[in-house]
Amino acid sequence: MRGLLLVAALAVAPPAATAQTVREFSITRQHQGEPALAVQVDFAAGSLALAPAPAGTLFGFRLTYDDTRFAPLADFGRGGTLRLGTTTLGQGGVRVASSRSELQAATIALSTRADLDLDLRLDAVEATLDLGGLRLARLALGATASRAALRFAEPNPIRCTDASLDAGAGELVVSGLGNARCERLAVRGGAGRVTLDFSGRWSGRMAVTAGMKMGELVLRLPRRAGVRLATDTFLARFAPAGLTSSDDGRTWTTPEYAGAASPLEVRIESAIGGVRVEWID
Repeated sequence: MRGLLLVAALAVAPPAATAQTVREFSITRQHQGEPALAVQVDFAAGSLALAPAPAGTLFGFRLTYDDTRFAPLADFGRGGTLRLGTTTLGQGGVRVASSRSELQAATIALSTRADLDLDLRLDAVEATLDLGGLRLARLALGATASRAALRFAEPNPIRCTDASLDAGAGELVVSGLGNARCERLAVRGGAGRVTLDFSGRWSGRMAVTAGMKMGELVLRLPRRAGVRLATDTFLARFAPAGLTSSDDGRTWTTPEYAGAASPLEVRIESAIGGVRVEWID
């Protein structure tokens, strides 16, 4: 009888929990005259901070991770390609981590001397992205279930051909877009909120297209800027102070638009959740 009781106890006992082990990984490479760098960041389930690197550094990457579930990814190619992020253990091939881990945190630093083609793919991430002063030639941000704050604190030394920002169902706040110097900006949002702050030092024209499925779009516009705002569909209750319309609410302009040397043109393709305009002095 005693043996039968022991067998029963073993059958119902829960398996021992796998202990999490926090590891740290870091890599730094000095700038050796590389004129350009194509960077792809695949990161999930944690926090991410990206900022300019110290003088003489091409890139730096520091990662704190749970080594029972994740492994660091840092692949630098001689052709000027760089991939940073994490992979999931126990899966066939290389796959971006998709399960949440409070232990995971990454810090990335990028050169201010190389022209950057920057592609960020975030999943369930709390991100702080400081791109001020970087030589940004192109930008792509795809965020899923994330909260991202993207800032251009200083002017981009070169012209950015295009930038695309996809916020998914998360929240995205972009500030200092006047410093980004991007010719084209495409923004997509889902059920969250997207805030676009166009403060900064303007030089050149910027054409913006924005679409929201269900969330709210907030436009923070410099009061003295030349702005033209067009809508593909009629927006109910949209009559922003400081903008006037001559075609029953489909196109709105500021008085400064006609003579602006660096105009801002915004086209709203869809915004079911609504559009709000705030003015920056």
